[in-house]
Amino acid sequence: MKNRSNVVICWELLGALASGPQGPSRLARVANVPFDRLDDYLAPMVGSGLVRKESAEGRDNYSITPDGMAALVDLDRLLPKLNP
Repeated sequence: MKNRSNVVICWELLGALASGPQGPSRLARVANVPFDRLDDYLAPMVGSGLVRKESAEGRDNYSITPDGMAALVDLDRLLPKLNP
């Protein structure tokens, strides 16, 4: 398997969140990221306002924000051109 850049992994995470809120286990599985490294990608996206983290009843859920959706649209347009 080819190594993916952090940008590609974040793009995949945003794409997964575009379909609705997700828990960390599902996100790790969808993006094929080890669970113990998932926060390395999500924390900066939460900090920059692309993703929202919500905790309820001891469970975390992540959802995409309007800024995250705009970034996803931009990445959908640009990444195929950069990685033919």
